Amino acid sequence: MHQQSVVDPITFARKIECEEDPSYFARYFFKQRMGSKMRVAPHHKVIFDTINRVVSGEITRLIINIPPGFSKTELATINMIARGLALNPRARFLHLSYSHNLALLNSSTARAIVKSKDYQAMWPMALRDDSDSKGMWWTEHGGGGYATSAAGQVTGFRAGHMEQGWQGALLIDDPVKPDDAFSEVMREGVNTRFNETIKSRLALQTTPMIVIMQRIHYNDLS
Repeated sequence: MHQQSVVDPITFARKIECEEDPSYFARYFFKQRMGSKMRVAPHHKVIFDTINRVVSGEITRLIINIPPGFSKTELATINMIARGLALNPRARFLHLSYSHNLALLNSSTARAIVKSKDYQAMWPMALRDDSDSKGMWWTEHGGGGYATSAAGQVTGFRAGHMEQGWQGALLIDDPVKPDDAFSEVMREGVNTRFNETIKSRLALQTTPMIVIMQRIHYNDLS
């Protein structure tokens, strides 16, 4: 686990709590971003517990099937990237979605958390000037993320590092547009791309892969 010395005892205590408890991390930074408290529901607790099992290495392949509006992207994509870098500033994420703009939004939201004053007070890490955009940004330690559409360019980029322990993850959030899920051509196009290209974008076979989506069709990616 990544540790940095922090003089302020309150900040240090908050830092430890954020590292150990994804629920605390989510609630703290939700309030910093939104100005209101996050309401934690029972399904959130299941996601938090499962995410901890992913970070610990117990789970390397995870599917989260929840309808829209239940915070799955907030918890399993945005916070996964931001908290993942707190645990290891070298953690490397590849984030894909059916929509290039949605992938960029999630990536830039995670980046904004990392660059925030509150985050930097607990885990100081600068972002490299030569790679600080919505779609691709890296820390001075070599961690960060690359975001694009599920049909976009992914060759040349990998999730994680060829090292043991927590090194990042491949995050696939809504890989197929709901309206396209009923099109066999579109649906099978996503599935074929996953099998032939996307799933090879792991630094190691033990690098976690998380698919986050609502179930729409029997033969969708889930």
